[in-house]
Amino acid sequence: MAIDLGETKSVVGRSLSDLEKHKERGTAYIGKIVMSSGERPVLGRKILMDIAKPHVILICGKRGGGKSYDIAVLLEEFARQPPTIRKRISVIAIDTVGIFWTLKFPNKEEKGELFNWDLTPDKTDARVLVPKGKLSFYKEKKIPVDGAFTIKVSELESEEWLALFGLTWKEPEGILLSRIIDEIKEKLGTLYDIPKIISVVEKDKDADKRVKEAVIGRLKVAKSWGLFEKEGTKIKDLAEPGKVTIIDVSAYRQAIGMEGTREIIVALLGKRLFEQRMLYRKEEEIKLIEGEKKTSDMPIVWMLIDEAHMFMPKDRESIALKVLLEWVRVGRQPGLSLVLATQRPNKLHPDSISQCDLFISHRMTSQPDIEAVSALRPSYMHQNFDKYYQEMPRSKGFALILDDNTENLWMVKIRPRFSWDGGVTASAFTE
Repeated sequence: MAIDLGETKSVVGRSLSDLEKHKERGTAYIGKIVMSSGERPVLGRKILMDIAKPHVILICGKRGGGKSYDIAVLLEEFARQPPTIRKRISVIAIDTVGIFWTLKFPNKEEKGELFNWDLTPDKTDARVLVPKGKLSFYKEKKIPVDGAFTIKVSELESEEWLALFGLTWKEPEGILLSRIIDEIKEKLGTLYDIPKIISVVEKDKDADKRVKEAVIGRLKVAKSWGLFEKEGTKIKDLAEPGKVTIIDVSAYRQAIGMEGTREIIVALLGKRLFEQRMLYRKEEEIKLIEGEKKTSDMPIVWMLIDEAHMFMPKDRESIALKVLLEWVRVGRQPGLSLVLATQRPNKLHPDSISQCDLFISHRMTSQPDIEAVSALRPSYMHQNFDKYYQEMPRSKGFALILDDNTENLWMVKIRPRFSWDGGVTASAFTE
């Protein structure tokens, strides 16, 4: 049975009891239901999505199909929540392509389309952070960013250093680096930087000279990235209540020798957020037991990851994978939500697919990818996914929404963005 709010709105991701209690508070307006077939179908009631409780949401579609657009729509909705809802939520988006800074500008290109939806162009209050070592580049190019982020060197364990440099426990460089990191942690605790690690490697008397030089070379390269510091950005500064924060990791996209950097950023961020929310969740429970309101100094957290198959692959090791799988499996209790967008569900770890409770899919044509998401097919679906994709209009913006909470499948048109779309396909035309 559909969960409706009168004749004009329906809610996905929310139980009937919560709907009766909270109505449409804490929901995001994401689109309208498709009421007829054809390339210009009739649109019906609005579709709202619950964002007040934890969810695992998977967004799929072929290249250019609208996945990043969906993420931007969600970010716009988070930023427009009333203060009572916003202050209980922190939103962090991992931007692998460097396109979400355009949220800061109104969508002048689609004024007509917005007008048809009774909407108007508007900028979105989003904070964009880039690696400290890349901040000057962004400023020189006049790309609007709000600040820099860094990682505290001591937060990297031996395993994470090895992953960063593509080393293993069996290689001489990996053995040396692991031993040095363990020694430094034991002697210095949590306050040291990369130059200190280099100095300890240089003084080591047991390792071969060439091995030491190889490790030092890697550490010097890591220092040049401008990402690792003795202090690092505090987690409370990233997960601020009411803030939509874009973590732009696009600078490390395809750079040689930096392939593991994005994974380290996501892994450490995910791990720190998980640990902190587990602690603060206990504080909230104590307050409930004592008859007070369920509040804490750290809000519930939504993390949105574009190109998620890069961080949760099914066919290789990833330092971010085990952290994100913890979010998927047990994140509901501490209040951690995950939105995973990918054009390659076939490359995504199967647990991230099977555990999602909301599935948004634009048109897909690759059979391996269709087969990968077919594992989601519940009993209330009347036909296979490929049949639904064939029925879907071919123009951009149409999607299927599968909701385990209400046991419904919807064909929808995603609403136009308020803010500028930085993810459109490049063109040789200048107008």
